[in-house]
Amino acid sequence: MRNNNGFTLIEVLVTVSILLGVVITVIPLFQLLRLEGETLKDSRYMNQELFDELQSFLWSPGRPLPQSHHTTFPGTEMKAVYHFTLERDLIKGCVEWTNVKEKRETICLYGVPKKK
Repeated sequence: MRNNNGFTLIEVLVTVSILLGVVITVIPLFQLLRLEGETLKDSRYMNQELFDELQSFLWSPGRPLPQSHHTTFPGTEMKAVYHFTLERDLIKGCVEWTNVKEKRETICLYGVPKKK
């Protein structure tokens, strides 16, 4: 029995505890990366939507400012609030929404309106 080359119970328990520690550390990191990816995707989407909304103010002079409106995007539960104001000679457009981490985000873009 002295030359038994198998694993002892202590060695197995140490190995399992190390693997468990690695798994417990890695799973929350993957969850955080997924949430950050969704947040970034939503931010890019809202930036593009704000750009599209701002174009109508830039190319149609005479629209009344300041102006605000709410939008709900189809296929998602995302709701956004757009604000458009005139600052100096620029039109400022901002969009606010709640991201997947339940935090309010705001993006603002500026544009030069078309001359009359």
